Amino acid sequence: MARSVTHVGRRLTRVLMAAAVYTVVEYGIWVTLLLYAYGRGGVALAGLASVVQLLPAAFLAPALGSLGDRLPRGTAICGAYACLALCLAATGALLVTHAPLALVLTAGAAVTTCISVVRPLHYSVLPQLAPTAASLVSANAVTGVLDGIGVFVGPVLAGLVAVWSGPGTFALLAAVGVGGSVLATARLHLPAALREGSGGDAPDGTLREAVRGLEVVSRDLPVLGLLLLVGVSFFITGALEVLGVSFAQTVVDGGDGASGLLVGATGLGALLGAAAAAGLALRSGLAAPAAVGLVTAGVPLVLIAGVSSMLPAVVLLAVCGLGQAFTGVAGRTLLQRVTDDHVLARVFAVQEGVLLLGLAGGAATAPLLVDRFGAAAAYVPLGAGLVAVSGLTWPFLRRLDTRAIYRVDVLGTLRCVSFLAAMPLAGLERLSHRATWLELPAGFDVVVKGEPGDAFYVVAAGRLSVTTDAVRPPHELAADDSFGEIALLRSVPRTATVRTLEACRLLRVERDDFLAAVTGAGDGGRIAYEVAAAHLAADARAAHRT
Repeated sequence: MARSVTHVGRRLTRVLMAAAVYTVVEYGIWVTLLLYAYGRGGVALAGLASVVQLLPAAFLAPALGSLGDRLPRGTAICGAYACLALCLAATGALLVTHAPLALVLTAGAAVTTCISVVRPLHYSVLPQLAPTAASLVSANAVTGVLDGIGVFVGPVLAGLVAVWSGPGTFALLAAVGVGGSVLATARLHLPAALREGSGGDAPDGTLREAVRGLEVVSRDLPVLGLLLLVGVSFFITGALEVLGVSFAQTVVDGGDGASGLLVGATGLGALLGAAAAAGLALRSGLAAPAAVGLVTAGVPLVLIAGVSSMLPAVVLLAVCGLGQAFTGVAGRTLLQRVTDDHVLARVFAVQEGVLLLGLAGGAATAPLLVDRFGAAAAYVPLGAGLVAVSGLTWPFLRRLDTRAIYRVDVLGTLRCVSFLAAMPLAGLERLSHRATWLELPAGFDVVVKGEPGDAFYVVAAGRLSVTTDAVRPPHELAADDSFGEIALLRSVPRTATVRTLEACRLLRVERDDFLAAVTGAGDGGRIAYEVAAAHLAADARAAHRT
């Protein structure tokens, strides 16, 4: 078991290392193309270029997201990184050769589309690799920290490289970096989420699977509320990127280097916000952190209207980034907790589409705000909008919190069972929602040999005897042991009688819940069948000796 957890930890580390490169590249290439367009036609062309890059990805993201549920997710994320590296190389070549703007933006749209595939795959892989509930939130928080690093380092590097050797150089270097992400995610050996007979929705056609995430989201009003929050948050982000360039060029007159610093300033705060969000790991409620983070992001934008120099602008934008990062970690973890693992990649792909539409809308709106209010005052309606949306989405977030029941005691008990510990965390959390505690006195028959199997049990406290027949002596079970899986997995009557020897506390998992969770759990299901077979073999050997 320890070896298995260590292996999972190494794979999770590799996925996070790949994401570290990806985030720097994502924001760096975005600013590279933004500066390129601004240099060709000012803020209006920069906004238009942003929309052109984002809209194709926004509409393709939900369809492409089905790959994360149809293919083994390790294969899917590695392939997505490979496509991203190729598109970056093509973009770099076009920039270096001074190709027409239309070709450069087309290549940029391909890059953004690849990015729209990588991000939901990353967040759907994490629940399969995180060994505990706390480690999942921590992995989300680490991703947020990496995202903050990327938000800051990517634009700053892009601005410096643009000054020193032109935008094409950054794109080519980015392609090499993402090649490292391809190597890091190779051979993750993760199963596909969709399995015939697993209790999930079996594949029934590419088009059907592509829209499954949209169907799930459209029927779930609280999730729609969460996606509204995401969309508005990234609408602000899209606007801030264009406004940052305009503010740097017109208010502080700092050139491309200052543009990169202002666009990346939110990343400074995102580092702190994502790190602080790691403390959410043991919280059962995530609605309040998500809402408070959004307010924290909005207030500094209102204040920036009175700023006319670099340092205070960087500080205020950093605070904005802190709030957005806190909201991001809380919101993503909440979505992971309430979404069925069989459609998780597709739901995150829908979120990616909403995210990109938000970015496109913000980028398109920013030039209008600059024309109407000026480069500094244009931030005010954005900040006020964030505060308003926080209040509007609060009821929906509270409803999601109610559904995302987080039972630390139940999860800890389930994790003591080897084959349940190998399950993806999202599935194990859903199993914990329906499990029930039993307090039983001494001398109580929990299961009786020959009766139909209706539940699986985990011993939390106390001792029990297991009797298979009148000839062989009984053996005992104690805390962290489990029983009942043979009758459920093999569809046979109970093979033994289990009686309490003293007052016991047991965790009961109903038959249908157990089978739905275990048979679709990849490694967990395999280990469960191996455990059941080992128990039957031990009984057969004991019978032969007698």
